[in-house]
Amino acid sequence: MANKKSIRPKLFQNEAETKRIMDNVRKALIDGTLSAGMKAVQEVKPKDVEVRRKPKYLEVTEKRLNKLGVIDLKPYFANSHHAKKKKKGGGWYLIVPIQRNTRSMSRRMYEQLRQIDIAPDEERTVISDYLYDRRRTSPDSKMINYEPVSYNITKKRIGKNRHSYTAFRTVSDKSPFNSWIINRNRVNKDDQSKTFVRNVDRLMKWKMKNGWQ
Repeated sequence: MANKKSIRPKLFQNEAETKRIMDNVRKALIDGTLSAGMKAVQEVKPKDVEVRRKPKYLEVTEKRLNKLGVIDLKPYFANSHHAKKKKKGGGWYLIVPIQRNTRSMSRRMYEQLRQIDIAPDEERTVISDYLYDRRRTSPDSKMINYEPVSYNITKKRIGKNRHSYTAFRTVSDKSPFNSWIINRNRVNKDDQSKTFVRNVDRLMKWKMKNGWQ
């Protein structure tokens, strides 16, 4: 009896089509897993806690922001081994030292700090209204911008005619959703589409309502 030639299933006859189908299967499995996970969480969560999954278009918007270098640092601070647990009410906090050099200062900020005379190894914390003179924000997305509330900076003498300048800032689980985003100015209608900028605002509103993760 002659051997019959094996026939490949139609699914595997075209490599491009096979890849497309398998990608769809993979995405369906991932989506199904996430949906199942959300369902499980919903079943065991406390009655007063709401769990919401981020819409797909907001996930795409967030990934695009990351590619642009518009990064939310708060999740990274939360996972840092330097983060400390709060004694009351749970949560976490971290004190972040932000070093400033004279090149990063505006002229009037430099002149203000230069006039503060301190002894060797001494340090002094002052309030500078010019601390954020060179801070760049988004011209088109209001929700991604943040108005700082602290203007303190510490000047320390570390040698002859040498000083260090450090702004100590506290980040915690209670920090505003948009307070630790860098490169906000890259979200603008000149370089990005109006739809993308609108979706960034929608993403920020979602984070404000549901949490920053």
